[in-house]
Amino acid sequence: MRTSVYLSLLITFSTLDACSSRIWEMPVPEALQDCYNQLENASVSTYVGSVFCWYCEHTVMNLSSAVPSNEETTEYLNEICEKALESPYRRKRQASQCVRKEYRMLTEEERNRYHRAVNILKQDTSVPPNKYEAIANIHTGTTNLIAHGGPGFLGWHRVYLLIYETALQEVDPTVCIPYWDSTRDNQLTNPLSSTIWSDSFLGTPQGVVTRGPFANWRFGNGQQLMRNAGGDGNLLSVRNVQDILSRNSYRDIMNTRVPRYNFEQNHGSVHIYIGGSMSRLTTAPQDPIFFMHHCYMDYLWEQFRSRLKGLEIDPSVYPDIATTKRHLPDAPTGFPNYTQEDAYSEELATTVMYESVPSCTTRSPACGNRFLVCHFASGRCIPSTTTQVRVKRFIKAGSLEDTKCASQPSFGVPIQNDFCCNQICDVKEWAILPVKIVNMRPPNLQRYSSYPVRRGMVDSHQDIYSPTAYNKTRIFISSLQGKPKTYERCNFDTPVAQVFVYSQGINYVGYYKESAIVDQRLPVSISIGYVAVKKPSPGGITQALIRAHDSCGRVCQLACKDASSSKYTQCSGAIAISEEKPLMFAYTFDDAVMNAFDYKNDKECPGFATDNFYLTIYCDYHNNFPYAETDHK
Repeated sequence: MRTSVYLSLLITFSTLDACSSRIWEMPVPEALQDCYNQLENASVSTYVGSVFCWYCEHTVMNLSSAVPSNEETTEYLNEICEKALESPYRRKRQASQCVRKEYRMLTEEERNRYHRAVNILKQDTSVPPNKYEAIANIHTGTTNLIAHGGPGFLGWHRVYLLIYETALQEVDPTVCIPYWDSTRDNQLTNPLSSTIWSDSFLGTPQGVVTRGPFANWRFGNGQQLMRNAGGDGNLLSVRNVQDILSRNSYRDIMNTRVPRYNFEQNHGSVHIYIGGSMSRLTTAPQDPIFFMHHCYMDYLWEQFRSRLKGLEIDPSVYPDIATTKRHLPDAPTGFPNYTQEDAYSEELATTVMYESVPSCTTRSPACGNRFLVCHFASGRCIPSTTTQVRVKRFIKAGSLEDTKCASQPSFGVPIQNDFCCNQICDVKEWAILPVKIVNMRPPNLQRYSSYPVRRGMVDSHQDIYSPTAYNKTRIFISSLQGKPKTYERCNFDTPVAQVFVYSQGINYVGYYKESAIVDQRLPVSISIGYVAVKKPSPGGITQALIRAHDSCGRVCQLACKDASSSKYTQCSGAIAISEEKPLMFAYTFDDAVMNAFDYKNDKECPGFATDNFYLTIYCDYHNNFPYAETDHK
């Protein structure tokens, strides 16, 4: 792992007395490290680092076990799979071909019938815990390794969608899965203002889902359906779609070393954006958003297949780019008698059709319904908003322009965690670690409106905090900054930002995410955050991966405290924790705060208890991916 210049310059924390820490660094799981290493030579200006982290950590480091099945569930899934995968030509004779529409293009009756069918599956407990969850639970355990991380991603999810759609049609034969084209919401200044989050569609975007057609849903283990939309990640953009559809082979869109064009990695950004249950592959299908998002990805695949046909390339030929044995052409999908190669077949592709969203012009501004309005600059139909101020159109200088009057979401939006650990969802299962966050001013923040005064006059050439204005900060900070790619919605002009810190279990199943507010005005600033991991059992050890990135998607580095020298050195972020004293974590948030500040010795002006911090996060603008090893073989 490379040695960071920033770490040697910025690490100034030390302790008075070295202590034998009961938190220690451990190696990153080999498969995960191999995934990181694929970006060893990739320029950080071509991909969003946090999206690649999510891709690796959720598709490679999958430790979740499959949800136990019983006889009724197994029988139901076998029957629904057999029905879904019977000859498409036989299906055509039995019923009309399914036409999948964009969610907002459904008529009110079609939308109500779809919502009703989904909820009937959720309420049907003849198959425990219910039919909806029986299908959702297919997406757990080692099946996730079959479905992700290779060319099988495309075909496996095509089959999965067909199984879900078949189950819905057993309730109502007229129902087809609608797709959610999030590129349209992404065109809004604030996508959360889209009517997609109204009670008529997806409902609650943040916290426990209590509104909309899927309100108050719970999982078999009692867990509530949750979302944390808009704080992190990115919806798909028109540019993302154009990048994918500009390629000429499957190898191009499944190449993890070129994230910009990678189909699966682009899809992952939406999982991050929605957050909550959608943020983890094991629980993602528990939110119906999952199926509508993947339905759109399948629609994009159909467009890519049409492109290949235009180039006289057979799109049904499974690509010879397997990343693991699970993605070889003859590898089983887990669906009866179906291989990865079978899922690419032309026969399977003919089972459904997709209806496009209409384009619009100044002369023909209609978009088909009141939930979509014409964006004249692009000729695309985009969502109307839930606010009183709608998209306004006005004439200026003889041309029609669009103004979107919706504010950006504020920083500090709460992140609701489920506190689930090995299927038990309770805050008592977790331990809390305080972390120090050292944040560097982004190079894109050109000017903060506070200036020095020279000879009685305000000098507005460079603000008072600009690292480029001074010799030392220019040499040690601004001259060393790279230009990592960020989310398209990122705004560098704000003086504050968020750093997201999260943990993922290595020897347990659990995910926790929180954020800290950081000052972007200063050349270097310090903040405090907290992250939770599984509480170590008596005599046991908790192993977890800690990661961090900022609100724009740049990946932060981690440094661990050396027990002998009390200094912080760059580390992997994979840590082990035992309950042996002295503890450098707390069993409650209350104690974690007390451990971060020394109230014992001074109740009026508590000191900063540096001894109790094992991890320091460094959010600088490095030139390469911080977790890729440069000396691997």
